[in-house]
Amino acid sequence: MFIEILKTLLSALRSVFRSRAALLAENAVLRQQIIVLQRSVPKPRIRARDRVVLALAVRLFGSVLKAITIVRPETVVRWHRSFWRLIWRKKSGRPVGRPPADADLRGLIRRFWKENPLWGEDRIAAELGKLGYKVSPRTVAKYRPPYLPRNRGQSWPTFVRNHLHQTWACDFLTIVTLRFQILYCFVIVDLARREIVHIGVTSSPSAQYAGQCFVEAVADRDNENPRFMIRDRDSIYGKEFRRRVKSCGTRCLITPPRSPKANAICERLNGTLRRDCLDHIIVIDDVHADHVLKEYVRYYHGRPHRGLRMQPPIGARWLPPVRRVPPKDVVSRPVLGGLHHEYCARVA
Repeated sequence: MFIEILKTLLSALRSVFRSRAALLAENAVLRQQIIVLQRSVPKPRIRARDRVVLALAVRLFGSVLKAITIVRPETVVRWHRSFWRLIWRKKSGRPVGRPPADADLRGLIRRFWKENPLWGEDRIAAELGKLGYKVSPRTVAKYRPPYLPRNRGQSWPTFVRNHLHQTWACDFLTIVTLRFQILYCFVIVDLARREIVHIGVTSSPSAQYAGQCFVEAVADRDNENPRFMIRDRDSIYGKEFRRRVKSCGTRCLITPPRSPKANAICERLNGTLRRDCLDHIIVIDDVHADHVLKEYVRYYHGRPHRGLRMQPPIGARWLPPVRRVPPKDVVSRPVLGGLHHEYCARVA
């Protein structure tokens, strides 16, 4: 298209140096050819580049508008205006208004929207102001994730997590000894911090034994008694167990039949006891099993827990030291004969 426009301009410049008679003769021949073409093609097909050439010719030489016969003059003027709109749109296509927020700020705004279902744009803008970001609430609303539902509330995981500090769970775990005797390990876990509040081993489980373990676990705790105790439908939780649990002001929550996921945290703890401890040790008797499990529980309460965002179940929150500990000052303590190790810095 550019070449055709250039050819048109060169031919127009060349016609300046020609005689008037030659130009009149050429125009007469061209007009006659157009008349012949109009007889065979009533409505010729005009391409976009033809429109550009005709519009530029009218722009440079306004007198040639009378010589155009295949289209109406108003059509050529409309083409010229549309061409000018394209040029002006390209020149004025710069963004107007305030500059957009940077990528880090946009990511932070979307993070606030996702993590806080009860917050609005004013609250998020105020929280960003506390962090040093001066953002308008309208800007916060602009970068709200589109898939978040309106008037959304807390999720089920949040609702359950807010009630875990009042809930315990219990379950029995079987252990096979060296002489193929079956022992029963009774575990009670606090669901808030995944803390094992009681663990005991017996060869003859009963409702009296389970109830006594629960009473001892409650007596060892300084805070208030749990409101709920999650258990399965095993017949071992008989009348005596239910009576002792109720006497402590605790209500039993019974899981549905064949639904171990309803007591998922306690079931997962049983798997951890097997994978990290019992699968690697041959237990001799109930005394040996009780000693091994209590040593592992001490280690379990201090190790990082994935369910707690790599924090230990009890004790202070794990924080990195101000300075890196040199490798020579890192000491280890073996657990269960070297099956696991605890690491800490050497005391000066």
